[in-house]
Amino acid sequence: MPNRAMSWKALLIAYSIIASVTLAVGVIFFAHGFTLILPFSGIEVLALGAALYITAWRGGIQEVITFTDDSIQVQRGHGGPEETHSFQRAWVRIVLERSWNNWYPSRLLLRSHGKQLEIGRFLNEQERQGLAELLRSAACRDNQ
Repeated sequence: MPNRAMSWKALLIAYSIIASVTLAVGVIFFAHGFTLILPFSGIEVLALGAALYITAWRGGIQEVITFTDDSIQVQRGHGGPEETHSFQRAWVRIVLERSWNNWYPSRLLLRSHGKQLEIGRFLNEQERQGLAELLRSAACRDNQ
């Protein structure tokens, strides 16, 4: 699960404060005869609300990786599993694919039989490398 800077409640409080100040300024200018300020203030508040909602929604994704005796299962979703991917444990390869330049982060992939799945897209580079090592050790330890 991604690290969130703010909880949903804190985000709503911050948004409410910003929206209130912006709309209050718009109303004051509207009262002084500057009629176009209020509609643009409303558009700004709606755009900020949409951006914050999308960011919070993307921050709520979860990936759960389950090892069984014969498979590795990855469940992904918001609040509950929306996607489920299974790989045969004996054939899966855990690959940390580095980018061709240093501008882009690496990709952590599960590969098997021509199928691949990227996991941990929301992790930073050190967390992704740690997860790769953890997955490799879990896969090796249980296969022995």
